Amino acid sequence: MTGIDENNEENNKEITRQEQAISDAKEIDLIENVKIQSVTMQMTFRALMMGLENGDYVIPRFQRMYRWGEAQVEELAISLVRGLPIPPIYCYRNSENQIVILDGQQRLISLYLYYIGKVLKRQRNAFIDVRQEENGKSFKDYMDSCELKDKDFYMHFQSEDGTDKSIPINYKQLTDKVKRQIDFVPLTLIEIIVDSDKYRAQMMHKIFANLNIGGIPLSTQELRNGIYTSRFYDMLYEINDTNEKWRKLYNGNSSLEVNKEGKDVELLLQMCAFRYYMAFQEGEFVLHNYKGKVSTLLDNFSEEALKFDDTIVEDYKKSIESFLLNIQSISGKNKVSSMVSFFVAWDHMDKKILITRDIYEEIIGSSEYSSTIASGTTAKAVIEKRIRCVYEQLLRYCE
Repeated sequence: MTGIDENNEENNKEITRQEQAISDAKEIDLIENVKIQSVTMQMTFRALMMGLENGDYVIPRFQRMYRWGEAQVEELAISLVRGLPIPPIYCYRNSENQIVILDGQQRLISLYLYYIGKVLKRQRNAFIDVRQEENGKSFKDYMDSCELKDKDFYMHFQSEDGTDKSIPINYKQLTDKVKRQIDFVPLTLIEIIVDSDKYRAQMMHKIFANLNIGGIPLSTQELRNGIYTSRFYDMLYEINDTNEKWRKLYNGNSSLEVNKEGKDVELLLQMCAFRYYMAFQEGEFVLHNYKGKVSTLLDNFSEEALKFDDTIVEDYKKSIESFLLNIQSISGKNKVSSMVSFFVAWDHMDKKILITRDIYEEIIGSSEYSSTIASGTTAKAVIEKRIRCVYEQLLRYCE
C-alpha cells in the first residue's frame, strides 16, 4: 500500500469516527427545562498539580489507553514554559465537591507527568483513576505504581543568528525564579453546572458527547465510563479484564486483549441492563423502560447502577460468571444480540443447562430465531420475541 493510500484510508477512518461521534451525540436526548450553566475558573499550574495529589480532582475511569507519547507530553510542557495557550479543561463537581474532569484528562495527566519528570513506559495503561483512594491509594501513590520512566524535557528554539539550540526544561531542575514563573501560569477550567439532580448524569453525558465531536472520538461506552463510575462498573471491568472464558468468548480465540473502545464492557452492560428491565410475566417476556434506543436503556441502567449496593453487585457478578461457565461458544454476525438473548433467557430458567456449541448453533440457525434478526434487532417487540424464542428452545433441552 502506498503512502497516499494509507493516508486516504486513515482519513476515511477519521471521517467514519466523526460521523459515529455525531450519531452517538444525537442518541442522547436533551431534557426540557433543565438549565445548564458554565463557569470559567483560572487555576495556576502549581495549584492544579497540588490539587491532583490532594485528591481535589477526579479523573473518571476511562478504558481508553493513555495515548500521548513522549513528544506530545514534551510539546505540552514547552507550551506551558513559553506561556502558549493550552485548551481549557471541562469539569463538574461530584457529591464530594471534588472537581471531576469531563474533558482534558490527557492534557492534565501529561502536565502532571512533566511536573514529576516522568513518562509512561508503555502506552497501554488501561485507565488512570484519581479515586484509587477508595482502595487505600492516593493519586500520587497510584501514579507511582504505574510503569513510569524518567524523562528529560528539552525546549528547542532558533537563536537570532539562526543557530538551532535546545535547553533542558525539567521542572525540578529549574531555578527558583523560573519555577515560580511556571507555577503561576494560569490554566482554564470550565465548570459545568446542571440544576437537576435527576438528570445531571444524562446531561453530562450529552455535554461529553458534544465535546467529543471534533477531537479523537470516544466510543459511547467510554463516554459512560466517565459519567457512571460505580462499584457495579468496577465489577464489569474486573470480569472483562480477568475472566479468561469471557475474553475467549468475546474474541472468538485465545486472545485476551481487551477492546480499546470498550465494546466488550458494553456487551456485559447490555446483558445486565436487559436482565434488569426484562420481566417474565405469564410465560411472556416484557421489556420495561425501553424507548427504542439501546444506548438510552444502557444510560438509564447505568444511572440505576450508581445506587446498587454490594449485595446487588455480587448477584450480577455471580449470574454473569455462572452463565459464562455454562456456554461453550458464540458465533455469527449477531454475536451481541445473541449473547444478550441467551444470557437473559438462561438466567430466567429454573433448571440451568450447559449451552453446548451444537445447542447454540441450532437455536441461532432456527427459522424462529432468524426471523427476529431479519426483521431488525432493536425494536421492543423483536427483542422480546428473540429472548422468548431462545428461552422456549432452551427449555426443550431440559426435557
